[in-house]
Amino acid sequence: MEFKSFEEALEVCMNAADNSPQQVAAMIYCLENAPPELRELLLSLNKNHAPGCGCGGHGHEKTQC
Repeated sequence: MEFKSFEEALEVCMNAADNSPQQVAAMIYCLENAPPELRELLLSLNKNHAPGCGCGGHGHEKTQC
């Protein structure tokens, strides 16, 4: 799937069925083409992602907003 812009891919990512080929393609495009500020934020959040972080993953309930 080809996208014309980050915004177009983001819309597909948010509206496609979970884990569908369209959503995966859009997610990859978004990660590869995110604006620099967003890319830095995502990398920072991923670096600090650990058990107890409150994200709702790791098998624990979401504890923070």
